[in-house]
Amino acid sequence: MSNALSGALDVNPFVGEGGAYDSVRPAYPDEAVAALVDAARRARGADASVQGGPLRAADIGAGTGKMSELLARAGLLVDAVEPSEAMRAQASSIEGVTWHDGVAEQTGLPNDLYDIVVFAQSWHWVDSERAGLEVERILAPGGVLGIVWNQMDVSIPWVHRLTRIMRSGDVHRPDKPPTPGGGFAPMTLTQVAWEDRMTPEEILTLGTTRSSYIRSSEAGRARMQANLRWYLYEHLGYAPGEQVTIPYTTLVWLARL
Repeated sequence: MSNALSGALDVNPFVGEGGAYDSVRPAYPDEAVAALVDAARRARGADASVQGGPLRAADIGAGTGKMSELLARAGLLVDAVEPSEAMRAQASSIEGVTWHDGVAEQTGLPNDLYDIVVFAQSWHWVDSERAGLEVERILAPGGVLGIVWNQMDVSIPWVHRLTRIMRSGDVHRPDKPPTPGGGFAPMTLTQVAWEDRMTPEEILTLGTTRSSYIRSSEAGRARMQANLRWYLYEHLGYAPGEQVTIPYTTLVWLARL
């Protein structure tokens, strides 16, 4: 969710995030979380040497803790690693989540502990070779790497244009699995189609949480917001406060160690 490589502003824009991220960024659908939890359970059962007790997850590049909270509510003990203090400050205090200041390539977490290590909306910020090796170090035998992407469904023309105006980043394709370093098995994919509902005003705020917006000049920010207002209110015809239904697709990539 934020840059897992560095705390420097020129590399990690989210150290300057203005505080809206947690309130407007969508969470993850139940089916996506279930896929991660089921994978962790299978990993725990795959090696008799793994001790009992709650399943353990590491959420890397955890941002404001949207995935961490969902995993904790599903009964997992979660170590959330996030380099941006501004993002950690927005996280709610949820039992079962412990926060750490760290990066994907050097988490500071212990060896051989986790049933699953999750990157939710953060893998594109990391050095995939080094991050994969770090995940290999902290996973328990038979553990699972999970890489999750929430993205608007750009196969729908009006949604595609919305994402272009918002400069909302890469579209992660189902035929292009991530390539972590380390000795992972080939990745498998679960896709979940779902919908989010937001007002035009919330979508305008959502645009301010994109790394491209945070990095932009004042003039660039104003231009993006003006284009977005025109598109939502004039071109699409939404009224202030009206609910906009936005189709999403969530990709859940899983790989066993």
